[in-house]
Amino acid sequence: MRNSAFQDPSAEYYNTEKHFLFHMIPDGPNVVLDLGCAAGVVGKAMLESNKAVEVTGVEIFEPAAAVARKHYKRVHVGDIEEMNLSYDKCFDLVICGDVLEHLKDPGKVLRQIHGWLKDSGRVVCCVPNVRYWRIWRDLIFKGDWGYTSNGIMDQTHLRFFTTKSFKRMLAEASFVVEREDMRIAVGPKQEIFNRLTMGVFKEFLGYQMLFLARKN
Repeated sequence: MRNSAFQDPSAEYYNTEKHFLFHMIPDGPNVVLDLGCAAGVVGKAMLESNKAVEVTGVEIFEPAAAVARKHYKRVHVGDIEEMNLSYDKCFDLVICGDVLEHLKDPGKVLRQIHGWLKDSGRVVCCVPNVRYWRIWRDLIFKGDWGYTSNGIMDQTHLRFFTTKSFKRMLAEASFVVEREDMRIAVGPKQEIFNRLTMGVFKEFLGYQMLFLARKN
């Protein structure tokens, strides 16, 4: 599901490098499928850094997909949940960068990804963290569950995850988590609190979760 707030393929929404994902991506060369590839900035960076030798993309917004084709081997245009991609053990890596929370049935897509991956294949995912303290502050103290044009409460998000629930969904799709990380909101108070509590409350301070999982 595409956010209607972003209709320009040159917008930052379609051209974010997502550098925070790169430490989760295994060294290449990898044959990669990039779901929600936008304008192909992530795949281009992977190709330039030799983390990828070939990238295929899927993107719902045709103008952005047209830009991605300059670097990708192929870009499928459409809704991933309505596609029937005939890939059988083709990829070393599938990237799901801020995609699964937009889907009606992300677990089903993960099961499809399992079949698209080689036996040693991996999936890299990043999803919003609904346990972020600001979300629960607004819900508990303000009684508000309001949607916005972007962020955790993006109006096009159909699914919400915690670390536990997302790992459970990966396990149900026959994946084993190899590595996980949390992006913590930048700020001295948050950093000091996280250190003093030895990371016990990290999930309440983080706004985005990252996972690297391999086929089981």
